Amino acid sequence: MDALRTATSAWGAMSIKGRPTIEQAIAVTSRFPVFLAAFHRMRNGLQPLESHPELGHAANYLYLLTGKIPEEQHVKALDAYLVLLADHGMNASTFTARVVASTESDIVSAVVAAIGALKGPLHGGAPSKVQDMLKAIGTIENAENWLRNALARGERLMGFGHRVYKTEDPRAEELRDLAHLADPQEFVLARRVEELALALLKERKPDQRLNTNVEFYSAVLLASVGLPGDLFTPTFAVSRVVGWTAHILEQVSNNRLIRPEADYTGPIQAHFVPLNER
Repeated sequence: MDALRTATSAWGAMSIKGRPTIEQAIAVTSRFPVFLAAFHRMRNGLQPLESHPELGHAANYLYLLTGKIPEEQHVKALDAYLVLLADHGMNASTFTARVVASTESDIVSAVVAAIGALKGPLHGGAPSKVQDMLKAIGTIENAENWLRNALARGERLMGFGHRVYKTEDPRAEELRDLAHLADPQEFVLARRVEELALALLKERKPDQRLNTNVEFYSAVLLASVGLPGDLFTPTFAVSRVVGWTAHILEQVSNNRLIRPEADYTGPIQAHFVPLNER
């Protein structure tokens, strides 16, 4: 996320001026996969690649990472993932982007601010931790004991529960099918872990319904198409930048400065203490 934020900011400083436009939104969106793939290759001692003129957005992302034409099922799965997560109401990063846009700043400044918000684990999440959990479990036979022991230690099972949804997230249902498409073999373990985890969570907290969230099968899907864990959240940004830029354009089309009010909750009638008495 740091590399994506910095590359976007540097490119924007040289390339983007004036009021946000649809052309600028397309330019920002198209460069996210390029920046991430270039960073990934350079850190592995490889040269960045030029985009393949015959490949679409999702396929080019995979190509720029590996230098190989990606498999059709991987392209289909990643493309659908990018569509599913492109927008999701007034979430933290989208709100951040709109606040910055409302000050009449440029589109890249608003997007960079949104990246900063998405970087936080309470928003961007930690889908790579789901993959770590599945790797630690290893086999279907080991799944129930591993999950029970984790809960007994007070650990959180990654990929379950949502701050807004009290029913199953419809995106999670679609991601489940996509993960199966991308890698049927890995899906078998993930599906069994999901079933056991939901049953154990219901057993421990019968009054609290926890459902599978988008992180669980996002992790399975992104790993299946060949992405390393530390690119999971940046790839979320590759999707969400479409929503950010759409919100930015909507904000500036009928703009008012966003300035929330705040209620003071500090001490009442506090007395000033001179500096030498503190």
